[in-house]
Amino acid sequence: NSIHISRGMLEIYLDPNSNLFQQGILDQNKEMVLFCAGGIRSALAVKALKNMGYKKISHIEGGFGAISQSKFKIL
Repeated sequence: NSIHISRGMLEIYLDPNSNLFQQGILDQNKEMVLFCAGGIRSALAVKALKNMGYKKISHIEGGFGAISQSKFKIL
């Protein structure tokens, strides 16, 4: 149930007035976990979303690189 949103479009897509919210695809009250390739963009994205009022938001330190090196199963 993940959604790919590029860092450049994040604030637009995650605005509560966006189509994703209007269509019920996203819910601001659900926890969101962000990740990118190395963890830096997702950390910056979390900061931006917290500034927008999101509370249930986090990111994966080290990004996809860290996930792929861990025992976490990737489907």
